[in-house]
Amino acid sequence: MMQSSIFVKVAPLLKEKKFNIDCDAIVDFLGNHYQTGQLIYPDVLHRNFKISIVEAYDVMEVCVDAGLVEQCLEIYCPRCQKFTGNLYRSLFDIPEEINCVHCDNEVEEPKEHAVIIYKVL
Repeated sequence: MMQSSIFVKVAPLLKEKKFNIDCDAIVDFLGNHYQTGQLIYPDVLHRNFKISIVEAYDVMEVCVDAGLVEQCLEIYCPRCQKFTGNLYRSLFDIPEEINCVHCDNEVEEPKEHAVIIYKVL
């Protein structure tokens, strides 16, 4: 329950942006499901709250601006459809060669398969 208070400061910021979403429900969801160090995939907000993926990323960017989460990049394997498990801070940190831990496939052009996710601070 303590984690919930961290995300509470985002609720007024979300309301100020005039998103057409239930800001309080999203803040409660984030606070009750995510703790420091955990990863948030915007698709979770998209699925659970029936909002567009763009809105989900917009919500998460408000959380970034509030200093609650940070952006990370994770590589998605086009062969097995799973994330490779490594996190990167920027495109420049992504190596030229990455092997998927799930299918041992080499992910060609890994930067093209980078997905923005968020890590709770």
